[in-house]
Amino acid sequence: MRRSVALALLLYATPATAEVVDGSITTLLAGRADVRDGRVYSVVPAYEMLQLRVDDVHTRYVDVRVVLSAWSEIAFGDPRDGRSSAADVDIGYVEAAAFDRRITLRAGRQLVWAGGARVFQLDGGTVRVRVYRRVYLDLYGGVPVTPRFAVKLGDAVAGGRASWRHSFDSEVGLSYLHVLDAGRVAREDLGADARWSPRRDLAFTGYLLYSLAELRVAEADVGATWQPISKLDVRVNYQRTAPDLFLPRSSILSVFATEARDEAGGAVYVQPLRRLTLNGDYHFVFDAAGVGHRGGGRVTLNVGPAFQTLLGVEGRVLELPGNGYTEARVFCTHRISRALLVAADFDTYVLEQPVNGARLSLTGSATVAWDFARNWRAVVTALADTTPLVERRFEFVARLVYNHEWRFHQVRR
Repeated sequence: MRRSVALALLLYATPATAEVVDGSITTLLAGRADVRDGRVYSVVPAYEMLQLRVDDVHTRYVDVRVVLSAWSEIAFGDPRDGRSSAADVDIGYVEAAAFDRRITLRAGRQLVWAGGARVFQLDGGTVRVRVYRRVYLDLYGGVPVTPRFAVKLGDAVAGGRASWRHSFDSEVGLSYLHVLDAGRVAREDLGADARWSPRRDLAFTGYLLYSLAELRVAEADVGATWQPISKLDVRVNYQRTAPDLFLPRSSILSVFATEARDEAGGAVYVQPLRRLTLNGDYHFVFDAAGVGHRGGGRVTLNVGPAFQTLLGVEGRVLELPGNGYTEARVFCTHRISRALLVAADFDTYVLEQPVNGARLSLTGSATVAWDFARNWRAVVTALADTTPLVERRFEFVARLVYNHEWRFHQVRR
């Protein structure tokens, strides 16, 4: 990260024709009562979130962009994990493009999307080269980032992708990823991806990730999307996943994960009326235990002259050999005024196999949010449930939130 900052300062110091700076600083202060160990603790976390983007920095040889997204936390009172402070950088990199953007270099903390990287977060560098006309080469390498509340992904990563872009929405690529953990191979994948859109309303996609370490398919997805109008979207697909290969080979959890799971089906989104939206999906499921299916639907309706009320009904079902559930949910939100919002939610599950002798799970909640002053909000939530894990529970939570955001936009020439 220090090298990235030094490079940014060096490039920034060179003569530039123009620059655009966009940023925001958000302060969030929330207080709540936390019930644990039979006692009530007061927890008051304060968060500071920074977003910064510097564009259009044109120097004599390169065009520069700087992106930063970071946060920090100070917890007053009695935090659950015992830590009073924490901070992290989600994204922070310097990007330089040269030779009419034929070569683009990026250094720092970043997300890699190329091919089979599966949105990999790393501290390191990437380079993108337009080799010839529509032929591109992406290379990257560095150290995997371990975000908070996540597992370690390895000690070193390297990979790349070669692609040919026929048009904006038609492209094919081949990729390779290699991850080391304590000198051992944690992931070694070969990927292929393609997208072809013969018409504006029709697109075909394909994705394949093959584990060279395990010599089997880690993930595959083939699908088609049809969107004749903006308010209708239909998709069909076949997907295979190997959940154990989503984890590093060094992780003990990979031993207990399923080796293969296949699904085939489709989903539809339609908005027949301006206030009415329908969503539905259905898939057959195939795994080592046998054949099953999953599906569901959701209907939302906006009512009122200013769309201030949202009503929704949702249902889902999952049936696998020896296991499954049925879910039904009803929810609504209503904005009484610009400062006052109420919401209610009722959710029920019926389990196919009992857990602790119970098959029924019921959860209901009601919330009132009041913006009583500038940047201040009071939130009160009442929650009650009975589940196979909790015989009977009732919670009443009150939060006081301070949320301040400062945005700035500056153009200098």
